[in-house]
Amino acid sequence: MRYLVIFALIAAAAAVAPTASAETFRGTTSGGTLDVAITPGDEGFKMEFVNPASGATQIHIDYKVSVIVEGEYVFGPIPLTHTSPGMVTIPAVLEIGTNQINVEVSGILFMPIEEETLTIEIIIGAPESIPEWIKINSGWWASGLIDDETFLTGIQYLIADGVIVVEVGNVQDGESDGNVPSWVKAIAEWWANGELNDDEFLGALKFLIETGAITIPTEPEPPVLGGVDLRYAPAYGDEDAPVAIIEFGDYQCPNCRNWFVNTRPAIFSEFVEPGTAVLYFVDFVFIGPDSAGAAQASYCAEEQGMYWEYHDTLYQSQGPIDSGWASTANLEGFAADLGMDVEAFQTCVFEDDGSRIEFNRMQAEASGVDRTPSFVIVGPGGVEMILGNQPYQTFERAVLEVLE
Repeated sequence: MRYLVIFALIAAAAAVAPTASAETFRGTTSGGTLDVAITPGDEGFKMEFVNPASGATQIHIDYKVSVIVEGEYVFGPIPLTHTSPGMVTIPAVLEIGTNQINVEVSGILFMPIEEETLTIEIIIGAPESIPEWIKINSGWWASGLIDDETFLTGIQYLIADGVIVVEVGNVQDGESDGNVPSWVKAIAEWWANGELNDDEFLGALKFLIETGAITIPTEPEPPVLGGVDLRYAPAYGDEDAPVAIIEFGDYQCPNCRNWFVNTRPAIFSEFVEPGTAVLYFVDFVFIGPDSAGAAQASYCAEEQGMYWEYHDTLYQSQGPIDSGWASTANLEGFAADLGMDVEAFQTCVFEDDGSRIEFNRMQAEASGVDRTPSFVIVGPGGVEMILGNQPYQTFERAVLEVLE
């Protein structure tokens, strides 16, 4: 009996979350120069440029992209953008229906080419049947083997995937514990036992959600300040502060380090520590390979709750551009010096796909940032922009201006 119990627990753990494999859609640009592979995801779609002769990822591409659904732009068209690694995650989640993705390429390896275009249509729709793991979860939930929150994770999946279509305003937001009436479990048990078909189960769930009998915790919208999407921007200070100072920086930028050493301490003591301002950091990686390595390492430090300690270490340790100061060995050494789990850090760095770097780069370019450091200052009185390594007095004037 002991072995049967252990097996049941392992099976339960395996059924809690889906193991979805995203489909990749491919096409060739109009001149035949590049293949483009698009893989939809939960936070956008990955776009990879491929050399059709070698099958390898083609680095250094100048491109534009847009997404159209039912004749309306839902993303872009963005201005001409450069991807160094040849792959990028576009922050546009594909919608239910036909998504027309338009790609234009006009440069390869820093050389302009005659513009080539490609249109890929991706149809997103509800799956033919509900994933089996959700039915398993429902049966376990009805039997008390898993809690309300785990069951609701499956329902969130059905909503996000378009299997259950409810008005956004009707999806209740709140804590799930204790909010699911016990009689709802009977419906889940009937469905798990085959006494209700999928359509009947989905109809019942939709009714329960829209009447508030089931409360679905919803993901918060990413913060956007001054037109900058800050989903990947760590905050230092009180995020409810009236003023936000958004810094765009490259860890190899000498002027960024000068600002870090000479100006940031006064801003911290005068504005951040008293709660007047909060500082966000958005990496704008463009100087060289060591810039990307340092940025990716900072993300892995964030996973261990040590982003700002690692951020400061990088600027304190900055050496000549691409001199190897941010080599893999040195980055791991910084992590070890801070007491981090180096093995987990190494795995994290290895698995980073560069999408966060590209997302932040797009935020910088969309904000008109063309150098580092640059700053967007946002407050109740408006938005101010500061380009370059400016003295404390410039920031003081800007903060006071947007406070009014």
